[in-house]
Amino acid sequence: MNEQELIGYLLLEMEKQNIHITCDDCFPKNAMVNIKRKLMIYNPTKITAFKIAHELSHVINKDICRGSENDALNPQEFRANHEAILLLWEIFEANGGSYEYFNVFVDITESPFELAESIIKNEYLELHEAITEIFEDEIKVSINKQEMHDYIVDYIGYFDVIEAINVYQFLDRYHLSHNFFNMAEKEFQQLLGVG
Repeated sequence: MNEQELIGYLLLEMEKQNIHITCDDCFPKNAMVNIKRKLMIYNPTKITAFKIAHELSHVINKDICRGSENDALNPQEFRANHEAILLLWEIFEANGGSYEYFNVFVDITESPFELAESIIKNEYLELHEAITEIFEDEIKVSINKQEMHDYIVDYIGYFDVIEAINVYQFLDRYHLSHNFFNMAEKEFQQLLGVG
């Protein structure tokens, strides 16, 4: 999806919110929405996908008193910027975009680079942590002390002389999670009379 297609899509989303849209080449700002009057006016020579998504956020949240356009400390402006970037990112990903094409995302949407980077990076970190947590829960095998004992006895049986044990190598050999390190270490100590 190129910039013009994205802008067209966002304008349709605005119309779905029952907002009448007017285009004016002489309008001094890139876009402005009046929620009470259900009216949006934009300048086609200045408009960006980010700005339409920003205004769409105001419409969805029914932000009537918003303060000035560049007031980043205003909670409604802050939320609108944040939600605009997330909405645009969702559309970008749905059309095959990914984090490795982040610069393309910024070029197409004309989102503020630093703001978009911090929001998207934060979303990716949260997603990565959630996936890691799910994955770790799936690979955690419920293992009891007797099973650990049996694995260790089998492992020790491969050695003629034991000078040192690498618990991580043992866990890897039996495809056990490293979360079982403490359990394995205690069992090794008991079996070998160490500690």
